[in-house]
Amino acid sequence: MVRGIISVIIASVLFGITPLGNKYVLLSGMSEECVLVWQAFVQIVGTGLCRLFSAQKSRIPGKDILRLLLIGGAFLGGTDYLLNSAYGYLPVSIVIMLHFIYPVIVLLISVLFLHKKLSKVMLLTMGLSLLGLVLITDFAGGITLKGVLFALGSALAYALFIVTSDTESIRQYSLLQKLYYFSWGAFIVYGIKILLSGSFSMPADGKTAIILIGVVGIGSLLGFYFITAGVRRIGAGKTALLNMLEPITGVIGGVLVYHEVIGMRGAAGCVCVILAVLAFSLESVKTSR
Repeated sequence: MVRGIISVIIASVLFGITPLGNKYVLLSGMSEECVLVWQAFVQIVGTGLCRLFSAQKSRIPGKDILRLLLIGGAFLGGTDYLLNSAYGYLPVSIVIMLHFIYPVIVLLISVLFLHKKLSKVMLLTMGLSLLGLVLITDFAGGITLKGVLFALGSALAYALFIVTSDTESIRQYSLLQKLYYFSWGAFIVYGIKILLSGSFSMPADGKTAIILIGVVGIGSLLGFYFITAGVRRIGAGKTALLNMLEPITGVIGGVLVYHEVIGMRGAAGCVCVILAVLAFSLESVKTSR
C-alpha cells in the first residue's frame, strides 16, 4: 500500500515537472513538433530497451499495432503538440489547469456516446470545472483566446486518448507494449510534419539537451512507469485521487521557476478545477470498491 502511494506521488511530481522542461526547451527556439519528436524518440528507445530485457514476449496482431499507432499519433501525440503550442501563449500553470478539465470531457463522451448515467457528484464535477474555466479565462487579464483553445484542445485530445485506449482490444496489453507503439505513432506523424515544414533542430546547448532528454523524455517515461505501478498496487480510483498532486506541482513549479503571477480570479478558477478533480477522484474511488 505504502509503495503504491509513493509510486503515484513520484509520478504526479514527474508529470508536474515535465511541462516546465517543455517550456524551457520551447523558449530556446525549438518548435513544438520537434520537442514532441524528441520526446517520442526517447520513449521509443526507453520502452524498446525495456521490452528487449522484459520477460513479456507476447506478440501483438498487426491490426492492434495499427490501432495503437493511430491512437498514439492522433490523440497522445495531439495532446502533447497542443500543450506545447499552448505554452507559447499562456503561463504553464494556466495551461495545466485548463488541460485538467479533461475528466469532464471524458464524462461527456461517456454520457453522450457510451450511454452511461450521470451521478450527482459528476454533475458537481462538471459545474465546478466549467466555473473554473470561466474564471481562468480572464481575457482582460492577459489570457489569449488562442492559448486557451490550444489548452482546451489538449484536454479534448487526452480525453479521446483515454476513451479509445480503454477498449477491450487495447486493455489486454501491458503499458510497456502500448507506450512503445503510442510513441511510434506520435514519432511518425510529427516526424512527417517536421520533414514537410523543415522545422527539425538540435538542442540549442548542453543544458537544453539535458532538459529535453532527461526532464521531458525520461521524466515522462518514468512518470508512466510509476503511475502504472501505483494503479497495480492501490487501484485506479485511489491513484486518480493522489494524482491531484500533478496540477498542484505544475502550478507551484510555474510560479517558482518562471515567476508566473496568478491573479485572484485565476487562483479562484484553479481552486474550482482542483475541487472538480477531487470530486471526480472520490467518485472513482467509490465506484472502484
